[in-house]
Amino acid sequence: MIYLKGVLKQPVLHLILIFAISRLMIFVIGALSYSMFPEHGQVAQKRSLTEILDIPAIWDRLDSGWYEKLAEEGYPKRPFTETEQETWGFMPLYPLLIALASKISGLSLFSSGLLISNICTLFGLFWFYRLVQEKYELGIESAGLVMISAGSFFLSIVYSEGLFFMLSALVFYLTFAKRFGWALIIAGLASVTRIQGCLLFIIPGLELMINHRKQIVRYLPAGFISILPMAFLMIYLARTCGEPLAFIKIQTAWGSSDLFPLQGFLSLFSGVRPGGTWTHACFWLMSLIIVIISYRRLPLSYLIFTICYFMLSSSNETLYGSARYLLGVLPVFVAAAIGSPFIRQFFVVVNVLFLSLMISAFVTDTLTFL
Repeated sequence: MIYLKGVLKQPVLHLILIFAISRLMIFVIGALSYSMFPEHGQVAQKRSLTEILDIPAIWDRLDSGWYEKLAEEGYPKRPFTETEQETWGFMPLYPLLIALASKISGLSLFSSGLLISNICTLFGLFWFYRLVQEKYELGIESAGLVMISAGSFFLSIVYSEGLFFMLSALVFYLTFAKRFGWALIIAGLASVTRIQGCLLFIIPGLELMINHRKQIVRYLPAGFISILPMAFLMIYLARTCGEPLAFIKIQTAWGSSDLFPLQGFLSLFSGVRPGGTWTHACFWLMSLIIVIISYRRLPLSYLIFTICYFMLSSSNETLYGSARYLLGVLPVFVAAAIGSPFIRQFFVVVNVLFLSLMISAFVTDTLTFL
């Protein structure tokens, strides 16, 4: 059982207030943007108060539909094809939890997804607070930085980011607490939440190899258990569609036929979606610079994890979703919290400005900045 003792000793109320106020701000900005700006770049239409308060109409869009479809239908049981977009491109743990919550509660898939995302985000915030507070005594600051980051609204809608954030925070904290077995198992669950979750093995793995080499054998059973979620997924896909790597190969249908690190940055000079790609490039570079500046105070595993995450997330033909993907790079928020006052202020100003822009782009389907 994961060690929960001590959570209630933390300033829980403070964290709940940070969470609640930031979520309220996000949903208000979303409603205002939905009421003021046109969708798909068309002529704006006057909306009634009922329409402005219609949460599904505002937030149930883009990848949310894919997660709900996967929760309702599961993966298609037919031969794999990479020519059309399909639910193979989405990992199964989050949709599975949506389906389970919907069945138990009787809520719609969308409402169940909102519930899971927000609960996971709140618990993730507790664990992330504990990590940075016990390690650097800057827990509240770091939690606040996550909640005002440009992509933080993805933590509270029907996207897998809330669940992935919680699992990532657990892996980092459990590794810090030297509970490597649980850290490995949680990393295994994260690997079937987002493909970047495979990189979380770096955190407990490097710590074991560098500082606890003699104990590695002790954690082999946990290591074996940790690979089971991904192994089961690949076996299931092989049996139902004939392609165990369908979740990777299907990316061709989204315009990424050849995946290799930094490919997205190379596309900056090809003229493809220049507005969006340059925006995402700046976000990635800003985050990397913040981590590099604080590298002396960060564990080696944090630095290697950040670099690998950056390379994997930029392997598509175009850079996109940087503000969303960065939610999983916890060392960025740690580095911003422990950095100089100027770094923290710069991080806050840039992210708050782009938070409104990202929300407006999402609720109006203006994809350039997403």
